[in-house]
Amino acid sequence: MPDNMLATRSTLYGAVSALFSDPESEKFSIIMASGLQGEILDACFQLEERGNQNKITLSGLFKKLMSNLKKSKMTKIRNEFVDVFGHTLSKQIAPYALEHLKNSDVFYRTQKLADLNGFYKAFGMEVESIERADHISTQTEFLSFLLLKEWLADQNDLYDEKEICGKAFADFHNDHFFDWVEMFSQNLAKHVDGEFYSFAGKFLSEFLRKEKTEFHTSKALQR
Repeated sequence: MPDNMLATRSTLYGAVSALFSDPESEKFSIIMASGLQGEILDACFQLEERGNQNKITLSGLFKKLMSNLKKSKMTKIRNEFVDVFGHTLSKQIAPYALEHLKNSDVFYRTQKLADLNGFYKAFGMEVESIERADHISTQTEFLSFLLLKEWLADQNDLYDEKEICGKAFADFHNDHFFDWVEMFSQNLAKHVDGEFYSFAGKFLSEFLRKEKTEFHTSKALQR
């Protein structure tokens, strides 16, 4: 895999983290910066250069998202966020990993949450108090963080650290992330009205498709 693909994917996981954060948060505001939007669009193009393309491209979806964001007032985005992810939300589109578990046992869920926090603590990532450890924004921020650490290790010939980060990414992605987020993105794209979060779901779904086809087969991520 080209060295820069780690950084490219890190950028895109970071973009997803910002897209699904609270619109009033500092994290969401970074997606408003034109310079960062350009970096994300470049990352979309780089990922699209690999493998087969859908008629609907990752870059096209991101452009549409940013166009809708530019046209909408932040109050409208905020209201849509509350409508989609508010307290009465459907479990189909809940942005929390634990809400998608079939096992409702409290001890099991507590252990899963502890596992997530264990990953974050082991790699030195602090979770913002406004977000749960199982929130999609937190999980994608962590995956972005791991890919960036792996890229930096690769650039500095730190092979043991690179291997550690790569294994952590694969374990976290397979055990805590991919299955529920794939379902979440598809449900969001199909069942949500509005100008922003439906397209955010489509963008996420296409990104996950590219991740699945280009970087792993079955449950084993290929580095």
